[in-house]
Amino acid sequence: MTRRWIPVLTASMLALAACGGGDDGGGSSEAGGASESGELREVTVGMLPILPTAALYAGIEEGFFEDHGIEVTVETGQGGAALLPAVMAGQIDFATSNPVSLLQARGEDLDVRVIAHWTSSLSEGEGDINGVVARADSGIASAADLEGKTVAVNTLNGMGGLTIREAVRKDGGDPDAVSFVELPFPDMPAALSGGNVDAVWVPEPFLGSLQAAGNVVATYSSKESVPGHPTQMFFTSAQLMESDPELVEDFTAAVEETLEFADANPDAVKAQISTVLPQLPPEAVENVTLEEFGTDLRREEIEQLGELMVEDGLLEEEADVDGLLPEE
Repeated sequence: MTRRWIPVLTASMLALAACGGGDDGGGSSEAGGASESGELREVTVGMLPILPTAALYAGIEEGFFEDHGIEVTVETGQGGAALLPAVMAGQIDFATSNPVSLLQARGEDLDVRVIAHWTSSLSEGEGDINGVVARADSGIASAADLEGKTVAVNTLNGMGGLTIREAVRKDGGDPDAVSFVELPFPDMPAALSGGNVDAVWVPEPFLGSLQAAGNVVATYSSKESVPGHPTQMFFTSAQLMESDPELVEDFTAAVEETLEFADANPDAVKAQISTVLPQLPPEAVENVTLEEFGTDLRREEIEQLGELMVEDGLLEEEADVDGLLPEE
């Protein structure tokens, strides 16, 4: 298993994605396939540099992928939307992205297909795995207080902004009065403390560390908009599904075994966090809140996100949930 960083994807890659990808029909998987010699098939997986990626490393460590004849190379990108063109171009075989980015891709006629659930926000209990954080002296204490303020999100016109707008709307505020700027998650704490933004939308471990530093959560926007909605899902291209269905089936099986293991063994996931976020202090690892794992695709929640996307203008037509999700 190896790791690489994905640089910012170029416009030419986006154009290639729109055309349906490269000629090899499956990126690094073409050299693999189900080898009669018993050699492992090489698969490239795109992930985000965030805490839930530790669960993938836990699954690799447990041997779930090797058991299915797969050797995983992990490449890291800033956002799920950035990983989409690489999958469509055949440079990455599988990746995770949030359902908002995936439904946007379907709306742009990119034939992306979800193969498995990955993580979800918490459906009940206190707190959540992401939230909008403001300085304690900012006067921002609720979603409605974000009116007229600037909030940093990792991707514009994505899941962060969508859920924040709905949380503001439900709290009686005007979502159109909130301004959004795009920043990588690791840059958000400095932007907040320096006063460059009024609030930041962050997942764990940034959420917990910012709270420990004395900042306050204005809104757990995921829970206050669509409780328990998927935050990341594994996807691939229709081209790979058609050209190498056996690889897709084997990879999906390994992912689902990983999900079941991660759900039952949170300490094993936490043990891999340093692989993803080596800068995180050990004491912070102990206190992080893990996202919900599991194999349920949560279709109802995805449909609710799709409806919000239409309402907020992220989609011109009804969200293609049926085309995105596998039959259950």
